[in-house]
Amino acid sequence: MGRLVTAVMLTSLMACTPGEKEHRRDYAVMGTEAACRIISDDRDLAGEAFDQVAAVFDSVNTLMSTWSADSEISRLNRAPADSAFTLSPWMVDCLHLSIRLNDRSAGAFDVTAEPLMRLWGFYRREGRLPSPMEIAGARKSMGRFYLDDAWGKLTKQADATAFDLGGIAKGFAVKKCEAALRELGFTNALVDLGGNMACMGAPLGKEAWSVGIKDPLRKDQIFAKVELRDESVATSGSYERFVEIDGRRYGHIMNPATGRPAEGLLSATAICKDAALADGLSTALFVLGPAGAKELLNDAYPDVDAVLVIPGEDGEKPTVWITPGLKGRFELLPDYIDSYLLEDGC
Repeated sequence: MGRLVTAVMLTSLMACTPGEKEHRRDYAVMGTEAACRIISDDRDLAGEAFDQVAAVFDSVNTLMSTWSADSEISRLNRAPADSAFTLSPWMVDCLHLSIRLNDRSAGAFDVTAEPLMRLWGFYRREGRLPSPMEIAGARKSMGRFYLDDAWGKLTKQADATAFDLGGIAKGFAVKKCEAALRELGFTNALVDLGGNMACMGAPLGKEAWSVGIKDPLRKDQIFAKVELRDESVATSGSYERFVEIDGRRYGHIMNPATGRPAEGLLSATAICKDAALADGLSTALFVLGPAGAKELLNDAYPDVDAVLVIPGEDGEKPTVWITPGLKGRFELLPDYIDSYLLEDGC
């Protein structure tokens, strides 16, 4: 998993011209940039909504940031084994979603991968190659906890068990922001937290939001776009955050099955109604690699759309694989048509 400051590789291609009905506020939160755009005639209500979005961001950061020693997750990680730790409702909700995704993905999304992240050096941004014995030792502490949903208590079964919600926390925050906006009556808005997006309705004069996906081989460029309406989207890849060890780059997304950084995909994008699921699922898809990701989508998440960027073999072009639901909504930008092979899942 990645930590909370890890931005997924997505950006918005906003085509509408700002006017009196479109309101925007930018935020600096969770170590990245965020923005909220609202289409409304009521400027005062939009201002109230922006404040609520900021409050959600602050709350999730206070609960789930591993960078703060006082956060709820940091206190949980320090808690001794066999002691029931009382969780906040949002933390229970996020962990419940994480556990369900981990179960459905056969262990590909494990929020107790923190010992592996620490072992490989992603917290100090200075890595070293762990020994097989060290990796095995870190893996022994993973998954050893019990969550009592009804009472909101979590009991660790090993002192070394530790949590990192970086693979889902941003999406969870966006999900809560969307719920707050809908509660206020907004139907056309966009929440973007470091590339995790909830695309509500459409911008002015458009049928959908146009969202760009970064090129995993050239992270400062956008290579494709997708049209979204009342959907959320997130992308995971190893090119934004990594450590270099003996001249080789290792991405930050851990494969719980091996205890090593995941390999097999250049990036994975998930698109669905739930922003938290999109965030977590994009990580699970990346971990599983091409064949496992397609199998998970087909068997467990048939209603989720996805974009998988698969590296080429023996000098061949990378392949961009999309689910059937994106046909007619996904487009490789003209400059990239000759750089990638496009394949749909029909």
